[in-house]
Amino acid sequence: MAAPRFALSDTLQRLGRPGALGIALLVVGASLAASTLWPSWQELTRQRARLAAAQERQRTAAARSPLADDSPAGQLQAFYALFPAHNDASQSLSHMFAAAKESGLQLSRGEYVIVTDRQTGLVAYRMTLPVRGAYPQVRAFVAAALKAVPALALDELAFERPKISETQVQARVRLTLYLRLAP
Repeated sequence: MAAPRFALSDTLQRLGRPGALGIALLVVGASLAASTLWPSWQELTRQRARLAAAQERQRTAAARSPLADDSPAGQLQAFYALFPAHNDASQSLSHMFAAAKESGLQLSRGEYVIVTDRQTGLVAYRMTLPVRGAYPQVRAFVAAALKAVPALALDELAFERPKISETQVQARVRLTLYLRLAP
């Protein structure tokens, strides 16, 4: 145990103060770089996963509808391929709830209505969500939810501030998630 300690102190004596300061700066620089790059690396990983999911959706839609089919029936089939399947509703909702969490909001309750239209082959999942938070938080949530779930539509967004001095607003967000019925 004494030999490694002696070797370290001998090395530091040979390096002198400038060398020891250089080593200390290298250690501090490496730790700062690691702490700065780690969140960026995590974000890059998340973005790559989202890109892979989007590419998979695009491949699935392309497989369902040949590009050469410009007939009205082919275009209609391509249109319906853009909607997530009815079975994938929970995945779309989890993206929406994640957007609320990232915006600093909590969606604790709401009204949910499912409307099936057999003629169009779509299911409309209508949600009315009371939200309380700062105005920028509510806007960020709505923007992130619409971006994360392309089949989500904003039907109504109403803000109310009971007192002018309050920083929090009460918002009513009405959204509709359109889903494709299983064939």
